[in-house]
Amino acid sequence: MNNLSKIIILSGVIVYSSSLFAEEFDRGQALYENHCQFCHESWVHSRPKSKINSLSELQRRVSGWSIHTGLNWSREEILDVTDYLSRNFYHLTDQP
Repeated sequence: MNNLSKIIILSGVIVYSSSLFAEEFDRGQALYENHCQFCHESWVHSRPKSKINSLSELQRRVSGWSIHTGLNWSREEILDVTDYLSRNFYHLTDQP
């Protein structure tokens, strides 16, 4: 097998592996676990009288806490955390 063939095969393996890793990585979860979970245990998201009843409200809260804590997340980071929280705790279906 010549060097060009080895390079092509190795490149294919790297691209395939990186796409699998990307699918497994949840940036919203990572951001939440590294910056929010310190104060917010998971039970806080399942309180019976939660005021969060839409994705737009959840997004507004995530954005507000991003500013309040000095994180100043980008719009994409706010949407990632909002999506993570909705999928795992709030189960909201409307659009933010």
